[in-house]
Amino acid sequence: MARLHLFALLFAAAALAGCPQQEEGDIDGDGFTTEQGDCSDSDATAFPGADEICDGVDDDCDGQIDEQPVDGETWWVDADADGHGDPALPLRACALPDGYVSNPDDCDDDDPTVHPGADEHCDGRDEDCDGLADEDAVDGSVFYGDADGDGYGTGDGAAACAQPTGYAGLG
Repeated sequence: MARLHLFALLFAAAALAGCPQQEEGDIDGDGFTTEQGDCSDSDATAFPGADEICDGVDDDCDGQIDEQPVDGETWWVDADADGHGDPALPLRACALPDGYVSNPDDCDDDDPTVHPGADEHCDGRDEDCDGLADEDAVDGSVFYGDADGDGYGTGDGAAACAQPTGYAGLG
């Protein structure tokens, strides 16, 4: 009888210490029964609230497979299909989804002419996403250093959208 009391005390202590106990009907011991939403009572890693991983299984029992997996890669929406993603729209997935890219460096994902490496134009916009507008614009004019102010410059010249002070349009 003393052994029975000792066993009961040990069992109660284990329960109070937070040791998991298997629910009745919980075949895999994950703490959920099929009545509680366990979608695979033969797999202890699949239960409501489990982390989704890239394994082809509905780990969190929400009816979807491998959505937002903790071990997936991050991809970004590329709405304008210019090869550069919107940093505000990431998605974790096991493989590259259609319409997504592996970089988040597009500064205007609504315009396919605006992305890192794009040509700058004299239009007041930052087409190459470097934070500067119109620098080295492909449609800029060439101006030459005019140190003496006579309207004629010297040197190789520099492209700009507007004539800078101290430069001339004629070389």
